[in-house]
Parts: sequence; structure tokens; C-alpha cells
Amino acid sequence: MKLFHLYRQEDETGVSGTGPVVEGVEFTNGWCAIRWLSSQSSLCFYQSLADVKRIHSHGGKTELIVHDFEPLRLLETRRVIEQPEFVLFLQLIEEISLVIHRADVPGVAPGEIQHDVQRLHRLLDTLHSRLGRRIRAA
Repeated sequence: MKLFHLYRQEDETGVSGTGPVVEGVEFTNGWCAIRWLSSQSSLCFYQSLADVKRIHSHGGKTELIVHDFEPLRLLETRRVIEQPEFVLFLQLIEEISLVIHRADVPGVAPGEIQHDVQRLHRLLDTLHSRLGRRIRAA
């Protein structure tokens, strides 16, 4: 599976807004599900990522951003997923996504974003420390 976002530079219709407007997943069979991030959210399904891009690109004003992670089925064992470092890595991805989204929300104070970024630094430092211990132990 691949995760993706649609990031809109300009809102032609005045409905979906700008910035990240859709989060989606491409399944291993090519089908895609998207969720609109607007206040009146909906779910939509498409036969391919190409269809999503063709329908929603608005002449290049909307960028399709694919988060190209390895599908979980390619990981050697479930043990890898349960490692604290991997769990922390996934938490970092989620936290980064939230901070980026919050930065585009009107009314969020710059100090709040700075606090979020400092929290990301602490998580990265924790991951760095844990991985350093594993490397030294090997």
C-alpha cells in the first residue's frame, strides 16, 4: 500500500481550500480510497492513482504527494513492526504530518507551531539515541 496526499496550491471552486486537502491510500491491487479533509468530509474510491490525479489535479494546481514506504507485507517478520524504534518512527511520521497541517490552519499561533517542532526534535533525539545504542551493541 502507498499513502498519499493531495496538496492544493489554488482552490478554483472555493470548496476544498488550499494546502493538504485529501489523504489517501493506494491498495496493492491499484484501487485508491481518499478522504477529503474539509469540514464536510467524504470518502471516495477510484480504480487507480492515475484516475485520482486526472480528476483532481485541476490543471496542475493540485500536487499528488506519494509517501513511498515499503508495503508491510514486504517486511520480513512482524517482529520488525513491534520494535520500539519502528514504532517511534511511525509516530514521528504522524506527528510531522499533524504539524504541517496545523501550520496551515488559520488562527494557530506561531508559538504553538514552535512548541510542536520542539516536540519533534525531542522525538528525533530519542530515535537517534536508541539507534545509536543498537549500533554500538552490534
